[in-house]
Amino acid sequence: MEWQVSILIERLIAAHRLLNREIRRELARRAPDSSRLTRLKKERLAIKDRLFRHFPDAAEMRRIARGAIARARHA
Repeated sequence: MEWQVSILIERLIAAHRLLNREIRRELARRAPDSSRLTRLKKERLAIKDRLFRHFPDAAEMRRIARGAIARARHA
């Protein structure tokens, strides 16, 4: 059960990072699409809310996120 939660957390973190990248990419465009930015930001916030449901303590969530990011970089 614990490994399933870990996989879920890692997938949520990966999705959050991807959305961050997409938001930065959209903002870098000459004429950013405001409706796309709004949608991306809402998706990112929904993911963040799901993460905080599993880890209401922000410090613990950051620790888990750093570990997941480090593992993803080395994979």
